[in-house]
Amino acid sequence: MLKTYLKFFVLYLLLGWLALVVQVYVVMEPFAIYPKYYIVPMLFVALAALVPTWVATKSCAKSEDPRPVSKERPKPITPKSRHKQDSLTGALSKDAFNEIFGLKIIEAKHINAPLSLVIFDIDFFKKINDTYGHLVGDSVLKELAEIVRANIRQSEYFVRWGGEEFILLLPGTGLQSAAMVAEKIRRAVEAAVFSEVGKVTCSFGVTTLKNDDTIQSFLHRADEALYEAKRSGRNQVKAKK
Repeated sequence: MLKTYLKFFVLYLLLGWLALVVQVYVVMEPFAIYPKYYIVPMLFVALAALVPTWVATKSCAKSEDPRPVSKERPKPITPKSRHKQDSLTGALSKDAFNEIFGLKIIEAKHINAPLSLVIFDIDFFKKINDTYGHLVGDSVLKELAEIVRANIRQSEYFVRWGGEEFILLLPGTGLQSAAMVAEKIRRAVEAAVFSEVGKVTCSFGVTTLKNDDTIQSFLHRADEALYEAKRSGRNQVKAKK
């Protein structure tokens, strides 16, 4: 922030000095400018530089991931299932995730930490399969998985829930931040050009854990948010408390 402030302070100082020179030596008759006359303009420049500094700092803060960065990377729970990963996408398998999910809920409640859930799927995926075939559909799933992995942390869980439906489990992340993560992925998918079909979009449902939640209620609320996104026109993020 100090570096940004100094940048605007110097810029405004130079502009003010240039305006003063033009005013005194071009527009008006030249006269001597004593040091005491600099005090008020300098104060004005110092205050004026605060405004763009605040705006620039706020803009940077909004564009950054709002979730706190831990110095120590948490060790994820390792599932005992023989099939830890989905063979097609490399995401965590549904069976392996089921072993983790309940434990992460208990852990979040025990330490009173936020835990958010994102459910999303590919819009009109059946049409892709019907038009291009299942092999192309599989290729789309693989490319989508790569985009998702590039936009989440290693401590977060990316799961293939079934077919074209996926889950993100975000430990230590509240509802607003989880919605921002989902929106970041939605934009990345929308901007990508998939090798076989061109443009693809996804719809997202987001929720966060409540004290009285069970596995079923937690999933159900995220699923409701997803269907709200679909009913509202798809290719969007809907959050539900």
